[in-house]
Amino acid sequence: MTPPRTAKSAKSLGRPKRADQSAPTNDTIIRTASKLFMEHGYEPISLNQIAQLCNVTKASLYYHFANKAVLFTESLIWMLTVSRVNTEKLLEQAADIRSGLEKLALIKMSTPHMDFESMMRDAVPHLSEEQLARIRAAEEAIHDVLAHYFRQAIAAGQIRPANPLLLSHTLSALLMLGNRRHPADLFQSTPELAKAMVDLFWNGVAPE
Repeated sequence: MTPPRTAKSAKSLGRPKRADQSAPTNDTIIRTASKLFMEHGYEPISLNQIAQLCNVTKASLYYHFANKAVLFTESLIWMLTVSRVNTEKLLEQAADIRSGLEKLALIKMSTPHMDFESMMRDAVPHLSEEQLARIRAAEEAIHDVLAHYFRQAIAAGQIRPANPLLLSHTLSALLMLGNRRHPADLFQSTPELAKAMVDLFWNGVAPE
């Protein structure tokens, strides 16, 4: 005779609640997907690849993220949010704006990634307007942080007056060159390249 199911065994049957299994798996998937998308772009990466690297089934991945566009959106927003928090912390702790920018450049150039705008151009046809707006808002939040510290540096007389947001976008565009092979090949080390990029941003091309 089959013993009756206890309350504990009955409760364990069936599909687990999302809250019971979300946090660790979500974090793993988002971190892995973020790294892959940033290194290779949207098109080359499949959900199968991400699932295999996370050691989960494709069905489990779909349980957490409805499709590739959703996962791309959430992983990029996570990455951009981490970048914003780290940028703010680094600049807040720096002795001055220039040393902070040099540390920021070194970190950015030490992490392999493809051109952000190129990646976004590939992804845009697959994203909804809402998803695109959320990614752009997370990206712009980083520029807002940089602009805040540029504004402080202008007020303190550390740099000449200029539009803080323009300075932020200019610096970001310049630092993207650090992940391209030919500029990187001109220097013996990443720290040398990072310093050269910040020097160019800081001094411009006018004669000393």
